[in-house]
Amino acid sequence: MRELLEKVRTETGAPALGALVGDSRRTRAQAVVGVREAGKSDKARTNDPFHIGSCTKAMTATLAARLVEQGKLRWEHTVAEAFPDLKTRIRLEYHSVTLRQLLYHRSGLPEDRAPNPVLFLKIRGLQGDMRQQRLKAVEWILEQEPAAEPGARFAYSNFGYLVAGAMLEQVTGRSWEELMREYLFKPLRMRTAGFGAPQHFAGHSGEPPKPTFYDNPPALGPAGTVHCSLRDWSAFVQLHLRGARRVKTTLLRPESFAELHADPYGQGYAMGWAITESGALTHAGSNVFWFAVALVEPSRDLFHLVATNWGHPKAREACDKALSALKTLAGR
Repeated sequence: MRELLEKVRTETGAPALGALVGDSRRTRAQAVVGVREAGKSDKARTNDPFHIGSCTKAMTATLAARLVEQGKLRWEHTVAEAFPDLKTRIRLEYHSVTLRQLLYHRSGLPEDRAPNPVLFLKIRGLQGDMRQQRLKAVEWILEQEPAAEPGARFAYSNFGYLVAGAMLEQVTGRSWEELMREYLFKPLRMRTAGFGAPQHFAGHSGEPPKPTFYDNPPALGPAGTVHCSLRDWSAFVQLHLRGARRVKTTLLRPESFAELHADPYGQGYAMGWAITESGALTHAGSNVFWFAVALVEPSRDLFHLVATNWGHPKAREACDKALSALKTLAGR
């Protein structure tokens, strides 16, 4: 695996490239090659955290499922129920939007892979208590005119996941970060997991990253600010592989996994996971300075993780090349 990754890294120019392959029982192989920062000599290590960007969305959905199981909220919990004090300040069309619709990207919010720059900068400028930051962001987000009737069509929305995360905060009285640590990181023993750009592992070329600039705004956490080592990420992804194969887990019931992995709209997207034609679960993530991708194949009892610390248009190419080569290797 090291030779394969080094070949791809050399071909593409990525500073570091890491990968892990596992199944529902164990890690089969793991390797990290390259350097922590372009132009420097400090070698990347297997326990270094990678920023996983939008792959965080599956974690937020899983957190929601745990709270649903505990009766703290419902999949049909509405925006109006979660934010009663905002009802007069947000558009009426969003009052009946449900947690389920937000996690399926069917809230009616505009597609925002390229976000509204004014709104994005306003959210980046928020400071102070995270719950209050998200509450203010929710108000601004839900002042926007809907792009469609809620529930009518799919539109990928990072802001929608911010709203979903804020709903979890409202029903528990705790920040999304606290909930993630208690309900996911701690039980899965994800010791390297945290939020924002990893401080000792640069995700770009040049000066060391400043957390407030070289990452998504902290308030956008539920949509994409988690970092963790490949080994720790694998604990989460392996959980979903087991759930998809109906292997009993201590974290979630089978019906919760079925809910998280379902695609009732036939849109190729479940809750935080894209669904391939073969039935695999996948997602890519980037905060512009990093890139990561997960592929979970229940029918083969196999998953792959690939990540790079590279803020370059070819970062996706590097990860895709590595993933393709690893799939070939795993099939031998």
